[in-house]
Amino acid sequence: MFDVLDADDLYAELIMLRSNDARAFILVEGPADCAVYDRFVNSEHFTTVPAHGKTRALGAIERTYAGTQLTAVYAILDRDWVGVLDDRADHEAVVYTDFYDLDACIFFARGVYEALAASFCTDASFRHNLPGCSHEDIRSACVQLALPLGVLRYLSHRDGLGLNLRSFPLSQVIKRAHDGVDLAGLVELACKRAKKDPADFDGLIPLLQRELAGIDRQEQYCSGHDLAKAFSLVAQRRWASKAGHDIVERSARAAFGRDLFDRISVRRDAERWAAATGAPVWSQP
Repeated sequence: MFDVLDADDLYAELIMLRSNDARAFILVEGPADCAVYDRFVNSEHFTTVPAHGKTRALGAIERTYAGTQLTAVYAILDRDWVGVLDDRADHEAVVYTDFYDLDACIFFARGVYEALAASFCTDASFRHNLPGCSHEDIRSACVQLALPLGVLRYLSHRDGLGLNLRSFPLSQVIKRAHDGVDLAGLVELACKRAKKDPADFDGLIPLLQRELAGIDRQEQYCSGHDLAKAFSLVAQRRWASKAGHDIVERSARAAFGRDLFDRISVRRDAERWAAATGAPVWSQP
């Protein structure tokens, strides 16, 4: 349903909301983001609103600040390819996550996925500080699996390839858990899901290999959804976990506490809105 809504629809919704809610609005991309930010926001003066997409959120921000009918509307958006392929929104009302999206920020927050590994382990094989069980070990193993998919998503966006990488079944392109991703299988499945002939993309595998070899900041290419899927696969192999990626993501959001939230740039960047509203954006710990 939300796919048919545009920025004008969201803007009209905000105007209706304003009729009985004087608080400042913080647009976020979806309800899952609301569930995280709502735990930390100063709810007396701010409230989150799911925009159901970055384009709708940015469009509603543009309409807000181009007119006089609505005020005090801000946005916290996923970084995606901002700073890599796309420019930042030229407006102080918009801030971006440190990494690809909020779930990626949660993944890279120290301690969250270690706690999940310990909780989901079913055979006592996970022990803190044992080899393979540290934050760095989990991060490395999951990025190894998520990165090729992220870089292929980047190439598709950059070169207009039109591949279907949304909700991608990562488990279907893992050769063996310890061998990593089958790049040929990854490209073939991405093409087939987009109803494209893989034979038309015969140069894509070597291009993907070159891009992977030249990346410095690997974490910037990994989405939180892909990392959660990678963790689910790693945890099944290493610690006999039976948790699927959906419960992994939900649990990680719940484990993302105030001490970790206070360390991400969104927490600091959004504080500049306080000058315009006269109230702190975030609640006191």
